[in-house]
Amino acid sequence: MNWNRRHYLLAGFGLIGLVNAIALAGVYWNRQEPADSRLQLSERELDNRYSYGGKENNSVALSLNYRWPSRAEDNGYYPSISAEKMAELGFSVPTELSEDSVRRYRRQLDRDALLVLELDGPAYQRELQQVRAEYAEAQRLQGLAPDNQDVQEAAERAHDALLREQQIASRLLVVDVGPDLQALRTRYPDRQRYAIVRGSVQAYANSQFSEWAGEGEDPRPESQRWVWQLGGSADTPGVHSINLPQRWHALFDSLPQRGEQADLDYSSTDKLFSAEITFGRRLEPRFTELQARQPAPTTKVQ
Repeated sequence: MNWNRRHYLLAGFGLIGLVNAIALAGVYWNRQEPADSRLQLSERELDNRYSYGGKENNSVALSLNYRWPSRAEDNGYYPSISAEKMAELGFSVPTELSEDSVRRYRRQLDRDALLVLELDGPAYQRELQQVRAEYAEAQRLQGLAPDNQDVQEAAERAHDALLREQQIASRLLVVDVGPDLQALRTRYPDRQRYAIVRGSVQAYANSQFSEWAGEGEDPRPESQRWVWQLGGSADTPGVHSINLPQRWHALFDSLPQRGEQADLDYSSTDKLFSAEITFGRRLEPRFTELQARQPAPTTKVQ
């Protein structure tokens, strides 16, 4: 082996060692107290359906299951982050919308941001109240037309939706997005209710059909019947895979499963547990406690 080859080989080993040292230093710093937040979660907020492990791979990882608040007018086409919030994050939002301005808006580079996750707070209660209202309306219509099959099926779907919201749906919702950690912590000081995680925000635009509110046939040309909805979406790679420490693997394997849900056409192999997730100084999540949880007694919709 000549000198140059030895030199490059040693330099390569040195670079690998440096990268590993930096990564380990980051992990160490993230675990130092005080932690940024601690949340008590369950299988509702920690998706374990895709956890992996076995003889050839003894790792177990779960993903943080959060959602965005729904909107009364949302048919699945509205962006998660509003145009106003995108402007606060530094995106250039056009005031006059056209194919060209929307194209330029979409082409903007992603920006780093922080997402605020709220656990079992006002945002979740609004979701629950909305589903309750929909169930109450379905019951009212069922009472008016008890022999109507379509109305009967709609009431059953509303009943199942409410049970899912009460027993299965994640109670962890995104309530804010911003660039500054200190400003967000001042706004959301409860560290057992609110976790802040790092994310990447990208521009999003969608063409939405605008219903005609006037009388008679819609006189507008086809091009004017569609309006642009501008906003953004966010990804949080750091919470997609949270490794479970080895000391809890045996407990995880033996956890009880949800199974059949009484009064609900639903069967699941989801493991039942409660877990403490700590978000460290770098806002990276890790398991700090895991306990088995037994299936809750069947409860009627409320």
